[in-house]
Amino acid sequence: MHHQKLFRFLLLTLTVVIALTACQGVPTQIVEVTRVVEVEVAAPAAMEAPPQEPRELTVLAGAGQDTVSINAFFPASLRIRAGDTVTWKVNSDEPHSATFLSGNPLPPDPIPVPGGGPTDLMLNPMAAFPSRAPDAPVETYSGTDYRNTGFLSNGTVVPPLESASLTFDTPGTYEYFCLIHPTTMKGEIVVEPANAADVPNQEEIDAMAEAEIAPLLEQAEEVRAAAASADMVQSVPGPNGSTIWHIPAGIKGSDPRVEIYDYFPKNLSIKEGDQVIWTSTFFHQVIFHPGQPAPEFIVPTMVEGQALPNLVVSPEVAFPDIPAGEFDGATFFSSGFIGTAGGPLPGGTTFALTFSKAGSYDYICATHKPLGMEGTITVVEQ
Repeated sequence: MHHQKLFRFLLLTLTVVIALTACQGVPTQIVEVTRVVEVEVAAPAAMEAPPQEPRELTVLAGAGQDTVSINAFFPASLRIRAGDTVTWKVNSDEPHSATFLSGNPLPPDPIPVPGGGPTDLMLNPMAAFPSRAPDAPVETYSGTDYRNTGFLSNGTVVPPLESASLTFDTPGTYEYFCLIHPTTMKGEIVVEPANAADVPNQEEIDAMAEAEIAPLLEQAEEVRAAAASADMVQSVPGPNGSTIWHIPAGIKGSDPRVEIYDYFPKNLSIKEGDQVIWTSTFFHQVIFHPGQPAPEFIVPTMVEGQALPNLVVSPEVAFPDIPAGEFDGATFFSSGFIGTAGGPLPGGTTFALTFSKAGSYDYICATHKPLGMEGTITVVEQ
């Protein structure tokens, strides 16, 4: 409805002639009376701004390299116009997704391999791959369907997919998640009408992203430096004069979006008979593989009739393999997945191992080994 404005007009000047009788001998007088009248006149209808040209805009998924992972979207909230296309570009060595659930639950991941055994798992294709079919046009999101970029990756951890796009055609506010880090990594797209004028351009979006990334990277470096301090090494007396050592497998900052995927300490010297306990708050493994190649986290496996491979998770990575109560320096040991990410994991939250033989033993997190998550236990004689 258009507003009405009040206009004041100066109307006719009325001329009143007052004729006095001639017999009184008074000359005729002319009196002018001016009257002001207020009237309401409808203002002209405002011209509606025409739709703007659709734009292509970029949001960064994650930040950090090597063992530093900043699990956030940059900028976390973005205002665009209906008709704009947003491209998410991976900005870290850790993979991420940008997933619009539209009220649906998170897809389970990993899932059983069809026709496989109890330890045969694969990444859920609904999570790992884009909802957009191969070679299909860019998808449109109206706020009601499941849309997923798939796991955006530079190829360090999972097969490469550096970017994915989505066009928004309906004004509204839409929340989205990273399926790998759903509790901490969330974003928001606010879609304004197609003729909105006050939305940021790409230069302003880049500045917003940079301003949000900088303090998180600074915190990550502070956390890594503090965690690597000798004062952080924790131990308690064990039985028979031994020592029990505690090693965090991964650590978070005060902002839970900041994570360091490493062991703290990375290198630890102990004595024969000592025990080490690793504790994880994400999903990691502790794998000793003396004399054999390190197991791969993901083994892409082509299946007849499928356009995309099954991303099979190596069983020795996913599940515990503990052949004995003590590590002798020559046998394969695996904690399986340990941590709290996504609910109960096969290995629980901790893994304990007693070392009975002197030597230097390397171990890895198979998932994050490409990022540098490796450690060494040096065992000296009693």
